[in-house]
Amino acid sequence: MSFSVLTEIVTGNCPACQNKTLLVNIGFTAFRCITCGDILEQKVNGVIKYIRADKNTKFDVRTDRLDG
Repeated sequence: MSFSVLTEIVTGNCPACQNKTLLVNIGFTAFRCITCGDILEQKVNGVIKYIRADKNTKFDVRTDRLDG
């Protein structure tokens, strides 16, 4: 039994701590700020933005392939 783990690390502006920082993908469209630890949701609508996510946030499944 084998499986592969794929993660994405991007730079972005965290709305929680107001820093330009690294954001680590933790599943679907969810990212965690490495500065403050807040969980953010990625929104793509011509420009990529990150918004704070809470327990009521519904995440969409990404349809693009990151592995080529």
